[in-house]
Amino acid sequence: MQRAGPATIADTLANVDLRRLALCIAIESVIFTGYAVRWGWVLDAAGGHASFGRLLGARLAGVAAGALTPGAKIGGEPLRALLLAEAGVPAGPAIASVVVDRGLELLANVAFAGGYCALFALRDAAGAWRVVPVVVASGLALAAAALLLRDRVGRGAGLVPERFLPALERLGGTKEVLASTEASLRALLFGRRRLLLAVLVTALVLNALVFAEYAVLLAAFDARATLPELAGVLLGVGIAHALPVPGSIGTLEGAQAAFARAAGGGAALAVKAATAARLRDLLWTTPGMLWLATGARGGQGGPRLPGPVPGHGASLEVDG
Repeated sequence: MQRAGPATIADTLANVDLRRLALCIAIESVIFTGYAVRWGWVLDAAGGHASFGRLLGARLAGVAAGALTPGAKIGGEPLRALLLAEAGVPAGPAIASVVVDRGLELLANVAFAGGYCALFALRDAAGAWRVVPVVVASGLALAAAALLLRDRVGRGAGLVPERFLPALERLGGTKEVLASTEASLRALLFGRRRLLLAVLVTALVLNALVFAEYAVLLAAFDARATLPELAGVLLGVGIAHALPVPGSIGTLEGAQAAFARAAGGGAALAVKAATAARLRDLLWTTPGMLWLATGARGGQGGPRLPGPVPGHGASLEVDG
């Protein structure tokens, strides 16, 4: 950004296409609606319920917390469960719903990251191969964690080893909450396979909308990015958000500059991509902070979630 100079940056900001920016905000609204509805499906199947407004607000608040704390974008997940518990949702289903919802979302993210690497390789194969180990390692770590969770829950071993329970209780956790969480996870992982598949498909569709959103957002800044360049932008965003840097300050802009240079886009594309990515982060973070400040402890009012979906519900019968 320093090399581009203030004139280039000012020109980028002054020539935003407001109609495309409005379309981008509309797409983002659809994405967050999808996040809330998807989470609601999981929560209902885990044995809890919350209004659409509560789920949307908690999701926005979680995004804000994850962006502003050094938690590599997952720092907001405990807050999501806490906000549901404050609204009267049993702690076990609240925690289990966040774990499963986030886990399936990460799985979809890894799948799309692989696709982004393949697209970016069309422009810079060497650069793409440098990112592939990170994507593969992330996928393997996620798969290992999922298998370990499923194994421990399935054989009733407990999420937390016995020797760590005293430390958990000192932190405010209780055996009752832990047992409730395990029961809800067991209901989801072994009794709601069709629902989990529907949630995963929804996560993939929402990732596709994120791709479209970035295409529109870059076009709003008059950046006619090719598919490899757009894939590079998304890879840069993913890497920046995976680092435990509050607000991704510096890392988001630096990643965009690096991938733009690798894709041959030059300083102009780097500035536009960095500006677009930062603007999108602000659009995601600001509503969550406002919701926390004004409505986080409101009641359960608001419209109900649409449903049902395949396997949807709180009973434990295994889908056929």
